[in-house]
Amino acid sequence: MSIGKRPRDGGRGDGDPVTAPAPRRPGRPRALPVEEQRRVVVDAARRVFAREGYNGATIERVAREAGTARSSVYELFAGKDELFVAVVQDSAERVVRHMRENFQRSEGRPLRDFARHSFAIMFDLVDRDRDSIVLLLNAERNGVEPPVAAVADTRRRVLEEIDRYTGTGLWADYGIEVGSASVVLSHMYFGMAEEVALIQASDDSWDRDALIELLTEFTVGGLFRLALHPEALRGARRHQSQEVPAVDAEVPEDEG
Repeated sequence: MSIGKRPRDGGRGDGDPVTAPAPRRPGRPRALPVEEQRRVVVDAARRVFAREGYNGATIERVAREAGTARSSVYELFAGKDELFVAVVQDSAERVVRHMRENFQRSEGRPLRDFARHSFAIMFDLVDRDRDSIVLLLNAERNGVEPPVAAVADTRRRVLEEIDRYTGTGLWADYGIEVGSASVVLSHMYFGMAEEVALIQASDDSWDRDALIELLTEFTVGGLFRLALHPEALRGARRHQSQEVPAVDAEVPEDEG
């Protein structure tokens, strides 16, 4: 190498000090896999829809909740309608999975313990996943555009799970033949548990255990009352035809 000439390859010349290479500047973080991105956005959207309602929620608010850009949300979902459908479907699966897994743990318990444990399942669900419950209830009660089949389907599936564990032999074990009225009892059971659990979740001055005990005794007492007066269950069953059932001429006295 000639003296005084700069090395063509940018290396050092004779006598130049050895220096460490400059550290590589950090680039943009690698993007999450698409499924993980969807999970982050859907979870954020669930919170926004539960808090703001369908009409109040916007893609901008969802993006802010998710800590991402609006454009990133639009890369995953065509718009608010498609995102809402995805959130409802995901929330529905969460609710049904929770109910199914926990009802399985209720099997084989005595009636009172079964009822108590089953009501606790609903309270636990509201405690852990209140946004899913609120989202589904609001969509079901207030109606949404577009209609989402998963909303109605969720309640049907939950009621089927309840009926599966109560209407297939549990009541019969205690001499209570409910027949097709089990569907109505499932609605009554779930509706009670849902409403009372939401009351307690919204106002923690209510004692959770005391409310579960109240629901338990109300249910068990009602079931034993039905065992003594099976005509109430027979009247609540589905009729095989559309004809109006005959009414007995003698009206039984009200025993209170």
